[in-house]
Amino acid sequence: MELNHDCARDLLLSIEKHTNLNEHLMHDEVINLPELIDYNRDTIIYTAQKLQEAGFINGNFDSYFDGVVYISISSLTYNGHVFLDTVRDNVVWKETKKAASNFSSVSLPILLDIGAAYLKNKLSLP
Repeated sequence: MELNHDCARDLLLSIEKHTNLNEHLMHDEVINLPELIDYNRDTIIYTAQKLQEAGFINGNFDSYFDGVVYISISSLTYNGHVFLDTVRDNVVWKETKKAASNFSSVSLPILLDIGAAYLKNKLSLP
């Protein structure tokens, strides 16, 4: 399965918006987040798993006898915030994806680097 970068960004934005210190997002809540309406269940769960593996989110993933993966997400990690804060702005995200579109695939860390380079250039930073 391919990692959907738009879904990753949208999921991070949603987690930030819908979690706090005392509340986690449970499986059905994650799947039905209004910001994720454009993505199917499998894409959302797969993306969440990869974001956890990358150290961008804190969450639990459990498989039961029905073979379905159930998720609970508690928060973004510091690295999740760094990525999101870099590509949060729609213009930055659009330009980041545009720069990355010249290649068949790019990783989330590369997208972070592209976004950071774009921001530095716009802010006239070395």
